[in-house]
Amino acid sequence: MAAPDFWSRVRSARLVRVVAVYLAASWGLLQVTSLFIDSLHLPQWFMPAAILLLLIGLVIISATAWVQAHPSTPGRAEREEVPGSWEIDLGDIRQSVTRGRLPHLTWGRSILGGVIAFSLLFGVAGLYVVLQDRGRTLGPETVQAAPGTALAVLPFRVVGPELELWREGMVDLLSTNLDGAAGIRTVAPRTVLSRWHGDLGGTAEPTDPQALQVAQGLGAKYALLGSMVALGGEVRLTAQLYDLKNGKLQGETQVKGAPDSIPALVDRLSLEVLRTALAREPEALPEVDLRSVSTSSLPALKAYLSGEQKFRRSRWDDAIADFTRAVEADSTFALALYRLSVSYGWIDGISPRMLEYGNRAQRFADRLPEREALLLRGYSSWGRESIAVLETLTTRYPDDAEGWATLAEVYYHGGPQALYPGDKWRQAFRRAIELDPSFGAAYIHLIGDTFTEADSAEARRLISRYAEIEPTSPEALGSELSYALAWGSQDSKARAIAALDTASTRQLERTGIDLWLARDFWQEHLLNSRALLSERQPLISRKRAQYAILRADISRGKLREAREAAMSIPGEEPYGINPSRVLLTWSLLGYLDAASVQRAADALAVDPSPLDRLLIGAHAADEGAWQEVARQLAALDSLARLRTPQPETEEPLDPGAVAGALKAYSDNRHGDRSAAVRRLEEALPGIPGTCPSEGCYIHATLRYLLGWWLVEEGDARKAERYLESADWNPYVTPAFLYLGKAHEALGNLDQARIDYERFVRYWQDCDTELRPLLDEAKQALARLEGVKKL
Repeated sequence: MAAPDFWSRVRSARLVRVVAVYLAASWGLLQVTSLFIDSLHLPQWFMPAAILLLLIGLVIISATAWVQAHPSTPGRAEREEVPGSWEIDLGDIRQSVTRGRLPHLTWGRSILGGVIAFSLLFGVAGLYVVLQDRGRTLGPETVQAAPGTALAVLPFRVVGPELELWREGMVDLLSTNLDGAAGIRTVAPRTVLSRWHGDLGGTAEPTDPQALQVAQGLGAKYALLGSMVALGGEVRLTAQLYDLKNGKLQGETQVKGAPDSIPALVDRLSLEVLRTALAREPEALPEVDLRSVSTSSLPALKAYLSGEQKFRRSRWDDAIADFTRAVEADSTFALALYRLSVSYGWIDGISPRMLEYGNRAQRFADRLPEREALLLRGYSSWGRESIAVLETLTTRYPDDAEGWATLAEVYYHGGPQALYPGDKWRQAFRRAIELDPSFGAAYIHLIGDTFTEADSAEARRLISRYAEIEPTSPEALGSELSYALAWGSQDSKARAIAALDTASTRQLERTGIDLWLARDFWQEHLLNSRALLSERQPLISRKRAQYAILRADISRGKLREAREAAMSIPGEEPYGINPSRVLLTWSLLGYLDAASVQRAADALAVDPSPLDRLLIGAHAADEGAWQEVARQLAALDSLARLRTPQPETEEPLDPGAVAGALKAYSDNRHGDRSAAVRRLEEALPGIPGTCPSEGCYIHATLRYLLGWWLVEEGDARKAERYLESADWNPYVTPAFLYLGKAHEALGNLDQARIDYERFVRYWQDCDTELRPLLDEAKQALARLEGVKKL
């Protein structure tokens, strides 16, 4: 039979139809591939690789059609000389390759080859993503990427007098204006600016490709570049939106107007960006009004933006001056009020000024967009409700460094009372630093933690990174002083001690923050605190210093010295904590002499708070004065019935819960330990315990008591949670002793040994009346050492 001519073979193979079907299927596959690239953040080379595979597949599919159309193919298949058109026959493939021949092309083999090729491509790309992302997340609890289209607003180019402030200021304003509109999610300004400075350093005017590369590194889908030019008595704002997937310009917009109308110009520019570049239905766009999220006052806005730059670098005093000017220009400026509250919080702690500005900011929170509103709500109180709000914020906006840092602050101050593990706040602060290494506030508690854990290497690393942000700031100098006092050489430590007499107040206070929980460095802490007692220091600093000395004495079991320090605190007490309350709190643990405790109870009885009534009633129970206990319980029950709403910036205190804690203490005194445990567990959630506050140390002491009782009751697992939440508290160093007992009961002997060793180290010079506890810990250590030798 004569061989068919070429065109007969083409018609027989239906090549045109095969190619058309293949191309249609390839187009659909490329659309799906594009979706995977966006959603899974696959590498940029994935699409070219997919197209190359499809081109190779076109050749193979065409060749398969050609082979299958040959007149002899059906007969050879029937005689089993070759596989049928849809067979795969892996054995035949192996034999063909062994003999140096190409395997016979069948439809089954061609389709299987394509599936395998694309499976390998996806597998390699997925492995690449995993390797690239290694170390960037927090572990199994890391939140998923937020929904929406990610847009990075980059610093503007500015030309003209007095416009430099707007270079970074436009990042804040446009990010706030565009976030949430038309499905957009803007990358947090702090994260953008941190990446910008980290990648470009001192580059004065980066090129567009350099700028777009910064946005790509942030994982954004779009980038907004722009300029602000002052020319001929007017200001012109220009913005260009780029699609980072292909680097193409999506659209360019421009507005211009008078120099004193920049807020209105930003509004107009935001709308134009949405209309021309991002929105699918321009007519459905909501009105964007900068006044609803910022201010209509140009002086207020300029002062705020100036303060933001200082706030990011932890320059609290300078930032306060700017934010104060902003609030003076616009008393309803919610973000400036919020920043004032936070800044005063870092300088004064929970002070009247911090609470005042926090309350004022709350009144105007409804003017803020979602991200800022959540941040302000989470900041309003440091209890469980705040944690829930801020966890929502970091889920929706996982690239918001300030959201993570604020969540970490709430975990740090309010987490112990909610029995959150300490790693929660550490991980959140590290996430904030990962997003913005220039965020000074995120380093402060992590640095202090290195002194608590006596980790000199990590302290050196964090202090050096913190010093890079603002090397001459009191905070950076204070941490350097802390390190020299704790771990410096003999010469550097001597120089540090000599420098205490001339160091600034802020520098000494920062050193105090680093060392205040570091029981291993109590001598250094006392040196620093005594330097703050100088007459040249402000009264509030002298109060804090005296209270720091009291904490150091209590933490090492020096009762008489602690009592003297408590009585020496000048004027009104700091943080709402007075000496009488300190002494009565310690009496819950069975310490101090009866005479001093009775004097403290009499002093608190003049105008007692609900928590004071708990302390007075507990002392009465210790003395067997049950009528006084009943009187305090009746007063608490009456307060519970008359309970009034409290400001949103304060944690709710339930007098009924305080009464429950007093009943629990009384139950324990009557020998009913099981009832005491049940009542105290029920009462604790209704008693505020964030630090520093009136209830902070009282709440921690109650958690310690509950852990102690649970150890005695034989419930070591539950006791462990309460004791670990209280062991940081300088009032209850014996928590380490009972933690050792709990861990020993649970069979965790190595950890028990660490707990006992810490307690012995911290209380090695304790007062004589406390020696039995110290001896008990030493005996436990000796017992465990004997077990270890066996």
